[in-house]
Amino acid sequence: MQELSRVEAGAFHLERKPLDVAALVELTAARLRPQFEEKGVELKIDIPLGLPRVPADEDRISQVLLNLVGNALQYTPAGGAVTVSARRQPAQVEVQIQDSGLGIPAEHLPHLFDRFYRVDKSRSRAGGGSGIGLTIARHLIEAHGGRIWATSDGPGRGSTFGFSLPVG
Repeated sequence: MQELSRVEAGAFHLERKPLDVAALVELTAARLRPQFEEKGVELKIDIPLGLPRVPADEDRISQVLLNLVGNALQYTPAGGAVTVSARRQPAQVEVQIQDSGLGIPAEHLPHLFDRFYRVDKSRSRAGGGSGIGLTIARHLIEAHGGRIWATSDGPGRGSTFGFSLPVG
């Protein structure tokens, strides 16, 4: 809760240094891989060689990646897959986390990054989260001058969460 209040107020400092996004994705995957294996969900990484570094706070972008990849794992059933990819786009690096999980109804997509918003209100906080992780992720990405989004073709069709960071 304090973290959310701080990021919403902009009361935090970014330690921007040239960040190797590919290496950070690999590190995130290594940290979460045991949980993926335990649940029986495949974790794939798709990043080309030569991705440019971005001026960013490694700890904050790591926090965003852990949240997004962790959410993908949480909402993907055993036998499913999560793919983390990164691509160079004009003037930015774009990261996407695509899952074969539960999917999200279209009416919920515009609200996913709102404070305390949860798609399934009947889920317990333990099972469905507190509704602040995506809000924190949005504030952290926007503080870097980037943007964050979510897409889904609907229930049962998986989801894609992505963010972009400016190259320089």
